[in-house]
Amino acid sequence: MAEETPGPAAKKRNDPTSQLARGELVHAEVKPLELSGIKTVLVGIVAWAVAFVVVLIFRDELKKDGDDWWLWVTVAGFGLGWIGLAYCKRRWSAIQAGHRSEIED
Repeated sequence: MAEETPGPAAKKRNDPTSQLARGELVHAEVKPLELSGIKTVLVGIVAWAVAFVVVLIFRDELKKDGDDWWLWVTVAGFGLGWIGLAYCKRRWSAIQAGHRSEIED
C-alpha cells in the first residue's frame, strides 16, 4: 500500500498569529521599564531646534526648490516635543506616586 501524505488542509501553520489563536503561545508577565523618557524627549526637542536652525540657514535654497515647507516641519517637531515632554513628566509623576503607595502598603 502507498503511504498517505497529508494534504494541504492538514498542514499546521506555525506563524505566531496561528499559534496564539490555538493557545500555544504563552505571554510572560513583563513589568514595564522604569524609565521616564524625559531625557529622550529633551534630546528630540534639541534635535528639532538644531534642524530648525539648519533649515533656516538653507531657507533660500529650499524656497527656490519649493521645499520651504520643511521649516514648518521642524517647528511642528519642536512643538510636539514640548507636548511629549509634558506627557512624559505627568506619566512619570503618576508612576512614582504609584510606587510610593506600594512601598507604604
